[in-house]
Amino acid sequence: MNAQDRFSLGVSFIETREDLRTICIRGGYDPFVDPHGAILPPLYRGVTYAMPDTETAERMVSGKESGFVYGRFGNPTVEMLEQSVAQLEGSNAPALFLSGVDALACASGNAAHRLLITHFCSSGDNIVLSPYLYGGTRHLVQHRVSFANIEARFVEDPTDIESWRRLIDDKTQYLFVEMPTNPHGYVYDIRSLADLAHSFGKPLVVDSTIATPILLRPLEFGADIVIHSLTKGMAGFSQGMGGVLVGRKDIIHHLKISESRDEGSVLAPDAAWLIRLGIMTLYERMKRHAENTLSLTLTLQHHPRVRKVWHPLCSDHSSYAVASQLLDGYPPLVYMEIDGGEEETRRFMDALRFCRNCVHLGDLNTFATHCWSTTHGVLEPNEKASSGIVPNGVRFSVGGEDIACIVFDIMQALDKI
Repeated sequence: MNAQDRFSLGVSFIETREDLRTICIRGGYDPFVDPHGAILPPLYRGVTYAMPDTETAERMVSGKESGFVYGRFGNPTVEMLEQSVAQLEGSNAPALFLSGVDALACASGNAAHRLLITHFCSSGDNIVLSPYLYGGTRHLVQHRVSFANIEARFVEDPTDIESWRRLIDDKTQYLFVEMPTNPHGYVYDIRSLADLAHSFGKPLVVDSTIATPILLRPLEFGADIVIHSLTKGMAGFSQGMGGVLVGRKDIIHHLKISESRDEGSVLAPDAAWLIRLGIMTLYERMKRHAENTLSLTLTLQHHPRVRKVWHPLCSDHSSYAVASQLLDGYPPLVYMEIDGGEEETRRFMDALRFCRNCVHLGDLNTFATHCWSTTHGVLEPNEKASSGIVPNGVRFSVGGEDIACIVFDIMQALDKI
């Protein structure tokens, strides 16, 4: 059976890495390290730590010796979360990661992006990236970062390697893609992009928030750094905000002892503890999300008031072939274009009763979002157009409820337009 056949048979989730289930539950924490053997990891709220002598203090503060000094430099609860995510993303990372894989958690997904830019870029540098991005990410790289004289270069066609090659020069610091993209679900050939980036001596960075490590692990295909908004699927219950960078241990170590300390965008231990609690159910949640997403896409594709359905594992999606090779299941994000204009779309949104009108995603609850006016509302009309955001588009973050409840609500709302 080839890669595409895996999903053409109506399969929603493929268990290629059963060890991920165990990592979700136990990763990053050993109860025998805890003095009391607690099964539930403890929460460390303290902001400072006693050190035995001046020599140890000097080595810890400089980063030459591991340990905890001050809340802005590190925290045991946050480190537990970081190790859990590093194990999920990096347990099968290429052998070229000789230093190993590590993770750096921070206050939000956007904070993770900002740390990356600060680490790699100086005035006059550029980043080459796909135009299909979450609205907040695009606004950050296109407007906020421009004040530091750092250029965002958007490729015309992210599926065309030559489109990327033409924009890379000596001032390019890294290549960046989001995949699956929010909200259209584009998936790119990571291996080809990584080979291109490495041929120029540049790293490839992938935002894999939508898929989570259960459905996609970019490091296994050649990416150098992975970004997640932990707030979304990793947390799973809208209970904690955070972001994370995962990659080669030497790069992450440098980020921890320099940019992270200077920027101060550290993750609070309470949020880290709550997110780690959410990760314990991540594997089972993603299986349920995938089942519901498959059912919803099949239903929407046959509705007369739906003009188009965007999901990478729909056979008519331009990313279907590569998505079938890289993904281990249906990512829980569906973008639907209504057969009508903005007025009809707003009427549809207001008619929903079961699906929540939220700008969030990755939760066990199903959310509906009018991206044109919310998540991508900060963008100019031409920026929305180049990102594929249309007035009659609705994004669904498919939850884990009874699929009949989700479908019934969407059908009755479509009947009202």
